[in-house]
This record gives sequence, C-alpha cells and structure tokens, in this order.
Amino acid sequence: MLKHAIPPARFFSQTPNEIIRHPRLNGTAVRLLQWALSLPEGSRETVQSIGEKMPEGRLAVRKARRQLEEEGYLHTRRTQDPETGRWSTQVLVSNVALTTDAEIAAAFNVVRASSDQDPPAGDETGQAVGASPVGENTEENTSNPAAAAFLVRLGDHTPALRLGAREVERLAPLAARWLATAGATEAELRHALTADLPRPVRAPAALLAYRLESRTPAPRTPVERLVECGECRDPLPRGVGTGICRRCVGLVPSPPTAQAPAALHGIALVRAALTGCS
Repeated sequence: MLKHAIPPARFFSQTPNEIIRHPRLNGTAVRLLQWALSLPEGSRETVQSIGEKMPEGRLAVRKARRQLEEEGYLHTRRTQDPETGRWSTQVLVSNVALTTDAEIAAAFNVVRASSDQDPPAGDETGQAVGASPVGENTEENTSNPAAAAFLVRLGDHTPALRLGAREVERLAPLAARWLATAGATEAELRHALTADLPRPVRAPAALLAYRLESRTPAPRTPVERLVECGECRDPLPRGVGTGICRRCVGLVPSPPTAQAPAALHGIALVRAALTGCS
C-alpha cells in the first residue's frame, strides 16, 4: 500500500493507532471519540452536542457511545457537591482504554486536579472533563431537579433508556407531573417506564415521552383517618377532629353487659325449680 501524507502545520490531533484499527469500534464510534479528544481545554461541548453535528444520525451516535463505553474509552459518573448538595454528571473520554475501577478513578482525579490548578476561562460549569473535556450537566439545567435526577438514575439503571442532557431537560416536567400525582411513588414510575420494553429501544426519549403522557396515574383519594374518642378510644364520626363520643358524654345509653354462660345456666335452673313447685 502506497501512502502520501502531508503533516498539517496547525489545528491537528494525534490519534493512537489502537483506536483507528480497533476491531470492535465502528467508524462512527472512532469519529465521535476523535472529535471529543480534539476539543480544546475548557470546551463546553457535550457528547450529545457533538452527535448533533455528525451526519451519521442520532441512533448511530447513540450506538457509537455505547461501544465507547463498553470498550473503556468513555465513562460517566455522578457526584454531589458536599456544600451545596447539587448533583452533576461528569463524562470522561480517554485516548486509552480504561477498564478497571482504579484506572477510571485515577483518570477522573487527574483531570479534576488539572482543572482545579488551571481553570478554563469563562463561567464555571461544575462539569468534569476527560482526556479532552466533554461534560454533561442535567439537574442544574432544569426547574425540576428531582425529576431530572430520577431520569438520570433511570438511564443508569436501564442503559437502553439513557438520555442526553437536553432530553432530560425536556422530559423532566412530564416526570415531575407524574410524581406530583397524589400517592405516586418513584418505584411505580420506574415500573411504568421500564416494563415490557421493546428490543431494541430505538428512540428512548420518544418512548419515555409517550409513556409519561399515556401512563400517568389517576389522582388517588387519600384515606381519611378516623379520630378516636378521648375516653373509650372508639372511633368518632367522620369529620369530627377531636373530643369524646356521645356514649361517653351520656347522650347514648350504654349497651347491656352480656351475661356469662354460667350465670345464664343458673337462672335457667331457678326457673325450672319454680315451675316444678307450682
């Protein structure tokens, strides 16, 4: 094979041959990784925003992202700020495969330390970066942080339903409305969204939007708790919030005390004796 290459004078990136020749990464995955690695320090691009600029299409980019995650070139983790309590999603891209927990943790720590020592220009985003930074935030960009956090956890629990930051922001109001239904729980919502999933899930955002709209539960009437009488502990009539019952007040006569079986037997013997005397 003949090869003729003129090295560019500027604006170029070096890609390891292991990535270019990787036997399990398709062309879209290699290009997505090269694009992410070529970004300058402090870039505000995300994996989703890169995918929107690629001509391969959303489904191809989503498949490429899964391949990069499976092969160890892309990792995601969620962290909580100990002071503010705010959660952020951090995405790490690497030009070498990271396959062990120790390697991944070390890479996150190295990038975080580098970012802290030489912070990028512009507003701080609270996003971690990778070998070349690609961060995604979720809860901070929505007015429904609890619902957004649920959707992020849903993607972590069921990878087929993983969403991008913009999709989380768009679906968070629907999830918030579902969770605001009287008596609804996150466990019920998770079941409604994940039960009987098609295989494969080709459009997770569209599927979740449909299920959030069509499977919203009807408001549940809360069960009214009856208040007990302050004296005898019997339940008071519905709508009465405190006090004692009518019987304890004396407005209703107390029911006759049931006689013991032995007493009833004695009464019967007395009646029989009197009858015999007559």
